Amino acid sequence: MPKLKENAHVLSQRAVAALTHRLRLRAPEIARVALPGQFVMLQVREGNDPLLRRPFSFHGIHPSDGTIEILYRVVGRGTWLLSQLAPGAVVSLVGPLGNSFSVHPPGFGDIAIVAGGIGIAPLLPLMEKLLAAGEGAQSPPLHLFYGARTGSELLPAESFNREGLRVHWSTDDGSFGHRGYVTQLLADVVDREGLNPAMVYGCGPLPMQVPVARWALARGVPTQLSLESLMACGFGACLGCALPARHPRDPNADHYVHVCKDGPIFQAGIIQWNKIRLHPTAPPTYPCS
Repeated sequence: MPKLKENAHVLSQRAVAALTHRLRLRAPEIARVALPGQFVMLQVREGNDPLLRRPFSFHGIHPSDGTIEILYRVVGRGTWLLSQLAPGAVVSLVGPLGNSFSVHPPGFGDIAIVAGGIGIAPLLPLMEKLLAAGEGAQSPPLHLFYGARTGSELLPAESFNREGLRVHWSTDDGSFGHRGYVTQLLADVVDREGLNPAMVYGCGPLPMQVPVARWALARGVPTQLSLESLMACGFGACLGCALPARHPRDPNADHYVHVCKDGPIFQAGIIQWNKIRLHPTAPPTYPCS
């Protein structure tokens, strides 16, 4: 799919959770071809401050009216400047970039979707596509496992008022839903309700993705994970978003994949999770931030 460069007009912007904003942009060319899981590189303003574009996954894709939505958290100067944009402002986009989620047909089986914090961003259009594919069929409900550090960081419940979707909430501090990590909630609900997921989708910080991947691999469940990484270019030139992966031919050889070019969607078994050095705090720029 060709990469497009498009000047997008800001249509609206509003705060939807603590330090979290939803930005709606008119970008008809990109909206026409974008798929759930892909992302854009966004230039906040002209000039060299900030110098680099920021990667953001699609939180909404609306080809009928030529708009897209981006969900982001204010974590540094670039996203703070983004939060100050008013309707009518123009930002430069390059995209859509990366691969997309594979959506399975109705009746495929139980589907678990795991979101950690701002990792909910690319999963909303995925869920909408899954629900649309299942309309009129006897499909089991989608199960969204959605967690954050505290309740104020979660999107409001009305964001998920969709027939065929069950939401299981968790917070690290117990201020909303299950107290503990969303990965614990996933394991508890699957065991308690006897779910047999035919597919697991996920997005969130790498410390969340590692246990999700290991849980799915131990059970032989196919998994598609949208991975986060520091990213400067978005199309494989800077090589800054490398992750250790299994070599396709030699299991003993070093091999790397790049989140922007080879992903951001990966099957769990491709990544060598034991070789990843996890950040104690969130890096400032992620594809789904």
